[in-house]
Amino acid sequence: MTETTLGALPKINGFSLRRPRLLPTFGFIGLLCVLSIFFVWCRVQATGLEYEISSLEEAVRKANQETVELRLEVATLSTPQRLEQVALRDLGLRFPTPAQVKTVD
Repeated sequence: MTETTLGALPKINGFSLRRPRLLPTFGFIGLLCVLSIFFVWCRVQATGLEYEISSLEEAVRKANQETVELRLEVATLSTPQRLEQVALRDLGLRFPTPAQVKTVD
C-alpha cells in the first residue's frame, strides 16, 4: 500500500514542486473584471449624459430662436403706425374734432 504524505512534496534538482495557489489568481482576475465592468458602466453613463446634454442644448437653441422671433413680432406689432391703422380700421376709432380737444393749463 502506498502512503501519501500531505506535507512532503518531491524535489527535483533542488526545486520543490508545490500546488499552485489559484485563489489569489482568481481573486486578481475577479478584481480586474469588476474594475472593467465599472469602467464600461461609467462610459455608458457618460455617453448617455452627453446625448441628454446635446438634446437639451438643442432645446435651448430653439427657445432662443423663438425668443428672437417673438421680440421681432412684438416690435413690429407695436409700431405707432400699425396701432393707428388698427384703431381706425378695426376698432372704428376716429381722431377727435377740434371741439372735443380741451387744453389744460
